[in-house]
Amino acid sequence: TRVRWFSGSTRWLDTEKSRSENNKIKVLFFGSDSFSVPHLEALIAAKNQPGSIIERIDVVSPRERTKKSKRDAEDSKTHGLKTFASPDRQTGFDSWTFPSDEAVDAWDVGVVVSFGWFLPDDVIRRFKKAGINVHPSLLPKYRGSAPLQRAILNDDKTTGVTVQLLDPNEFDAGKILAQAQVDVPQNPLPTYKSLEALLAKKGGELVVDVVCNFDERKRDSKAQDPSMVTKANKISREACKAQWSKWDAARVERLYRATGFRFPITALWTVQGLEPKSLPISLYDITLVQNQDNSTDSESSQTTTVLPGTIFYDRPSQTLQIVCADGARIGVGAVQFEGKKKLLAKDFFNGYHVHSGISQFL
Repeated sequence: TRVRWFSGSTRWLDTEKSRSENNKIKVLFFGSDSFSVPHLEALIAAKNQPGSIIERIDVVSPRERTKKSKRDAEDSKTHGLKTFASPDRQTGFDSWTFPSDEAVDAWDVGVVVSFGWFLPDDVIRRFKKAGINVHPSLLPKYRGSAPLQRAILNDDKTTGVTVQLLDPNEFDAGKILAQAQVDVPQNPLPTYKSLEALLAKKGGELVVDVVCNFDERKRDSKAQDPSMVTKANKISREACKAQWSKWDAARVERLYRATGFRFPITALWTVQGLEPKSLPISLYDITLVQNQDNSTDSESSQTTTVLPGTIFYDRPSQTLQIVCADGARIGVGAVQFEGKKKLLAKDFFNGYHVHSGISQFL
């Protein structure tokens, strides 16, 4: 891991005892999911250090828990922090009242991590010092809501984390306070969740440093270069529908690692009957097949070129092997029809009369 700081000193704990009580920092933390939790935990740990400059941490987070993520509200309750509700999903900031507490005249720093809302200027101005944001990319690269997915899809060898000032007009466009470059693991290759955990840990370290050395970090901040901006737009469920005749095997495998946690790769399976019909089917446990020799397949020894989407069954690994646009194959360990239980590949092969080397996913 390589870190770029925009100030001289990288030490903060050694200087805390020399700071006066007037320099104590009150933090209002905005977060909503599993990426934000390690940042909150890092701030809590820093607050509990002897002589810490962080005096208080309060949290703005959704009160409800969803199946998709761990909520900051849960973590804040564990540590006895005061939690305020996020804006309503329908009305947003139009009906939201800024938090108030008798013990706090104003919060010094607003820390926003994977919050899901754009903080308007009148909210940012409530903080004595500033509102800051943690973004999991080396800005200005990958501005937007899906930087982790884009890094995996593009097979990036390095990525990183940026702490920036909140810009009142545009997402991810604020001045850079600190950045850390992180090597993308190659063995094993990352999934969205594993890369998220890696960058969240580094982001927690960065945000603690920025909060505890804010004046220095702001003094040495730098504007983003507009000519270097790239976008990381959200990836939809529709974008995960397989295109066997267009996608090579490596792309399919990368897309699964990037989006499988939320949207699996889907295909169509034709169910035979009086009126054949095609049903959507989700594919899981996708890997790249290293051995492309058809002769290893127990059901077919075809060596001729086969159409993309053709299914082979590999008995030794008990996986379905699907031919992609480049002739290479992906392995699939399990499948699932909508509203049904997940099936192991061998059970699907045996139960749905799949003909190895002949049957196809559309």
